Amino acid sequence: MIEDTRKKIQKRIEELKHRMNYDANDLEYETHLHLMRDLQRILNNASDTSKKRKTIINTADKNEIQPHVGHINFLNCLPLTYSLLKCGYHKGMSLVLAVPSSLNKLMLEHQLDISPMSSFAFAGMSDSLLMLPNLGIVSDGEVQSIILVSKKPINELNNEKIFLTAQSATSHRLLKIILKRAYKCVPQYEVKNVEPAKLFTDNETADLLIGDYALYANHNRIAGVYYYDIGTEWKKMTGMPMVYAVWAVTRRFAQEYPEELEHVYSRLRGGFDNGIADKDKMIEMVLQQKPFSRSQLASYFNIIKYDVGSSQLEALRTFYKLAYEEGLLPDMPDIQMAAVASDSNA
Repeated sequence: MIEDTRKKIQKRIEELKHRMNYDANDLEYETHLHLMRDLQRILNNASDTSKKRKTIINTADKNEIQPHVGHINFLNCLPLTYSLLKCGYHKGMSLVLAVPSSLNKLMLEHQLDISPMSSFAFAGMSDSLLMLPNLGIVSDGEVQSIILVSKKPINELNNEKIFLTAQSATSHRLLKIILKRAYKCVPQYEVKNVEPAKLFTDNETADLLIGDYALYANHNRIAGVYYYDIGTEWKKMTGMPMVYAVWAVTRRFAQEYPEELEHVYSRLRGGFDNGIADKDKMIEMVLQQKPFSRSQLASYFNIIKYDVGSSQLEALRTFYKLAYEEGLLPDMPDIQMAAVASDSNA
């Protein structure tokens, strides 16, 4: 590729990134995402495929691959956080801690090799990614950490203003599907930084919270305000569990470094199993840092699951199908699994 053309494409990608970060126009997000993905693919295809990644670090005796691995520092990933930080499961990887939306962008920019991703973001990049098997963030009904807080009942939100958290992509689309399909409501959406202490600050009728913010709001309810658990609403509408996030690896990394992928996968899968098995110590690690009681945290980790089997994959495909039918996805994603042999060996 001519260098001038490469620079023009890169400039356009940077312009799109800026708009996605600062315009907060949710209606254009999908267009920006897919255009940026297509432009990035052009650059990648034009690159010298024999060029090795910069994740190779030199040691005294040999070259060692240090995969760049994303991690969500939310409570829903606490079992893995506990294992990574307290039990040595981080060995052999370079960790990047960030909110889901940031990790999604880093995967898009090829700055990460392996990462959790919102289910929706994975759909938009599935042609360059593989899903890690039996690994995700799942609930079968109540989730507690995706909450719609509203001044009005959920069936009265048509044409009302709703602020969506800037931290997630899947929760946006999930809410839109539920409101339109189950309640015949099409509100006016805006993406904002939403916090429990700053609800209803700009004449909006409802705010969508995720993660620790949602969990806090759920346990500290305001009188006269309506609270809707989005996992419960999805279960009511479909009768299915919901897969909120998956773990993905770039196809390039999986092809070039299968042994390193195997190692990271075993650490991730084993890390969740280890944390859940050591639940009391895991909760103790954050008890003084988080505004939740021991019983609240124990209840939460009885709800959140990390296994993705056939029923969960069926539910995920249903989510994609509904998103496609509502015009939230340009096409149905191709879910391909990474070839890893490990199950839960750390």
